[in-house]
Amino acid sequence: MKASLKTTVMKSSLALAAAVAMSVGSQSAQANNLLGIDVSSYQGSPNWTSVAGCGPKYAFVKATEGNYYQDSVYNSDMSNGKAAGLQMGAYDFCRPDQISPATEANYFWAFAGSKITTDGKSLYPMADFEVFGGHVGATTYTAWFNAWSADVKAKKTTFMHPVIYCSAGTGACDLNTGITLSAWIANYNGGNLYTGHPWTCCTSCNAWGPGTGNNWTYWQVSSTGAICGISGNVDLDAYPLSLSELIAYQGL
Repeated sequence: MKASLKTTVMKSSLALAAAVAMSVGSQSAQANNLLGIDVSSYQGSPNWTSVAGCGPKYAFVKATEGNYYQDSVYNSDMSNGKAAGLQMGAYDFCRPDQISPATEANYFWAFAGSKITTDGKSLYPMADFEVFGGHVGATTYTAWFNAWSADVKAKKTTFMHPVIYCSAGTGACDLNTGITLSAWIANYNGGNLYTGHPWTCCTSCNAWGPGTGNNWTYWQVSSTGAICGISGNVDLDAYPLSLSELIAYQGL
């Protein structure tokens, strides 16, 4: 995601980043968690055929930010990623400090919605929670994101259950047990992408399984991974079940 989150979670050392990148190829055969990535125009225009050949089974693509930015590669990334065989999701970099949830949800869907379809290749959308400083039109951050989610879900008759991306510390600690979105937790804790999990700290902030390491849907493991078909660093993510279960439980 954007640099703001990278100051709120534990960062991998260069050695760890290299080990994670190496594990993409070496451990896929015995994997438990499922490898994915998330990208934006920061990564340019990936070669999605190469990406798919390197191990990721799903990817999330930035669509919008607030009600003022539309990512230039969103449409091509969604189409080309699906064509290469990946499950693809869209995300909104949310600005609760500036914009009401309904305004932001409407802006996100107007731009991103045409690629979030019942094609067997689309994943539930994600709200990216990295900006603080207020929650316009809601009493809490939890209420703001619940309203965003409800507005997005109302855009389709097909069932959707959006996820929320946040740090295991700042971010998760700003939510409470009333949150209705599933958990995508960023924690660069040095854990193995294929066998680890995000809740190695901050379990008091785990609104989905208070005081435990349970109840996570995605885990952002590193922001400095290396994937074929993408120049430079890329975020590496884990899903705790199989590809068929990802499609069954997170797909449209």
